[in-house]
Amino acid sequence: MAGFSNILEAIWPVVPRWYTSSMPTDHPRIQVTEDRELRAALHAAAPHLPAGLPRSRQVRELAIVGARHLSGEEPDDARRQELLEELACSFEEPETAGVDWELLREGKLRAWPIR
Repeated sequence: MAGFSNILEAIWPVVPRWYTSSMPTDHPRIQVTEDRELRAALHAAAPHLPAGLPRSRQVRELAIVGARHLSGEEPDDARRQELLEELACSFEEPETAGVDWELLREGKLRAWPIR
């Protein structure tokens, strides 16, 4: 197998490990298979994450929040404030509000018609 490694290095001169020199970080990377359980977890977490977040960032956020939850680590006051502000901002945009504004308006007009 050593011969194959030498041939590979001659063709593609890199250290035989994860190739990260063109990546934006030097941190090691991991591969995660998106099985049924992970897909369900990402789907459940999506409304609680910033809209448009790439799938890899969703997995990262879910792992960090899950680790905090498992360790019993509570967010500090500044983080709580930040989370509340993010939640409040999500209600300002119709796409992330989780509310059918048109249906709400129609219901309001039926309940309290303008005379």
